[in-house]
Amino acid sequence: MRISHRYRFVFFANPKTGSSTVRQLLDPYTDVHPVRNFCERTAANPFYPHMRPEEARPLFDDFGWDFDGYTKFTFVRNPWARLVSLYEHVHRRVTAPPPFSRWVQSVRPYGEGGGGQPWERWRRYGAYSIERFIKDAAGAVLVDRVLRLEDIDQALPPFLEALGLPVAAETLLARRNRRTRTRPYADYYTPAAVEYVRDLYRYDIVHYGYEFGG
Repeated sequence: MRISHRYRFVFFANPKTGSSTVRQLLDPYTDVHPVRNFCERTAANPFYPHMRPEEARPLFDDFGWDFDGYTKFTFVRNPWARLVSLYEHVHRRVTAPPPFSRWVQSVRPYGEGGGGQPWERWRRYGAYSIERFIKDAAGAVLVDRVLRLEDIDQALPPFLEALGLPVAAETLLARRNRRTRTRPYADYYTPAAVEYVRDLYRYDIVHYGYEFGG
């Protein structure tokens, strides 16, 4: 999450959608940096890295900030690829992790999401559908723009330019650490797991044009 009063934007860091890259890029233009993790929240700074818009809105009211007066944006990612990334992150220090096809059956696009402890919001929200991440309980969308991670190089620079940021986003994006997986994400999936994700993340797939293997 990043908040700029000067440039009137709020970036919501949807986990496993390239949020670390965007947060780093926005750091010089940010007035409010969140605490390092959910457990370190204070009354003076209740914002944490992967806070959802629904959580932030009442806090803006508490501080006397006009939530609707900020341009709010976040990213979405192919759910099949994103869940593999979450799986690898969750089990990065586990010597014998469960098979992906079994683990993926435990995730949900809402509620407990990717599981973990209550304070591990990166893990919980890392499995949320974009619908659950950006909407409130009444179904209202609380962000102004959702960008596809797959389009970041083309879509983010003009978007930041429209916000008035004096940043050479193209240069910064070219320098970022692009992690490459040794196995294509499609190799993790059984046919049943492919269909399971298709059913659970239909909103993301339909609204943002995702395909398995695409």
